[in-house]
Amino acid sequence: MKLWNRNFFLLWQGQLVSIFGDALYSMALGFWVLQETGSTTIMGSIMALVTIPRIILGPFAGVIVDRCDRKKLIILGDLIRGIGILIIAILALNGLLKVWMVMLMGIVLGICSSFFNPSIQSVLPEIVPNDKLIKANSSYQMATTGADIIGQSIGGFLYTVIGAPLMFLINSVSYIFSAFTEGFITIPKIKRKNINITFKEDFMEGIKFILKFKGLVRSLIMAFFINFLFGMIRVLIIPWFLSNPYLGITKYGILNGFQSFGFLIGTFVLSFVNIKSTHKYNVYIFSIITFVSLIGFSAFTNNFIIIIICFTTAFGFMFVFNTLANSTIMELTPSDKRGKVFATIGTLAMAISPIGNFVGGVLGEFMNPRAIIIGSAIVGLIVICSIVVNPEMKKFLNYDNEKIDIF
Repeated sequence: MKLWNRNFFLLWQGQLVSIFGDALYSMALGFWVLQETGSTTIMGSIMALVTIPRIILGPFAGVIVDRCDRKKLIILGDLIRGIGILIIAILALNGLLKVWMVMLMGIVLGICSSFFNPSIQSVLPEIVPNDKLIKANSSYQMATTGADIIGQSIGGFLYTVIGAPLMFLINSVSYIFSAFTEGFITIPKIKRKNINITFKEDFMEGIKFILKFKGLVRSLIMAFFINFLFGMIRVLIIPWFLSNPYLGITKYGILNGFQSFGFLIGTFVLSFVNIKSTHKYNVYIFSIITFVSLIGFSAFTNNFIIIIICFTTAFGFMFVFNTLANSTIMELTPSDKRGKVFATIGTLAMAISPIGNFVGGVLGEFMNPRAIIIGSAIVGLIVICSIVVNPEMKKFLNYDNEKIDIF
């Protein structure tokens, strides 16, 4: 089976279109809320309302994904979001949209994402060959990242030309179009080994599967630690730039753009470079150490060009180690467990980042932001080195289902 088969292409282009619409919707919504209320707190609350259902429902949604028709869940996820945002667009066009309606829609979007995301992750290994999983993941992420960058780039211009209501409408159409094209995807049915187990037993089966592999557990500890660490650093970048006369808020915005560009470079490289299974562990370690080192090194300088180079390169490597880990988990996990495994992992990863944000914010009240970033990077490197130097982790990351049996 080739990588760019009909099923993968339909999934790829559907997500490209809907992510582009999402980028426009997010920008239009931010402008609309600030224009209507003048409150950044309300804007933050709406963002939280999208995230909270995903954290609460994530692990349970994964069990449902493994029990249900994933194609129907994917189509319904896009269709419900498309119809919901269509209602928002119609209300906005007629001047009837209220903030509480947008908040309610945020909850709906979060619930849909709880089921949609693990469905996509569980389906991908079944529509592309195992030896093409890394390239499939990177091509998929390249499309979504590129669509997000383009959407964010032209969002401000579109807002001034057509306004928020029509941008909402574009997002609605993008979701409905994606749902329509997903109807033509052929997804194999899950063959459940034990159809008589209870929901609770099914949920615990996913947890037990994760804990079964020491290398996987170590990889997840690493991922959660990186999420926590970067959650801290992300909060501190703003006060660092604002307090530095050589930087400032304008350059902070430019830096954000280059972070996305670095991510895109990472997707491009992995789409064309074939990493052998025996080399994945070495590439993973090199990427994660380089990422943390460059973020820490950037805080030593006031030279904006050097900071941009550090962050752009770091985010490229960030994509590399994330994709290698995700692709290995996809290949390792049986099809009847992928939904709950990815939902559990995604929920834990999502929940740890806000904790890092909070800790970073508290430390930033008492300490110099640059000192915290440098210190965090040093501590991070020490912790990372203590975790990765382990034969079980090497065995996990170099996993090849055609050559190695770790069950």
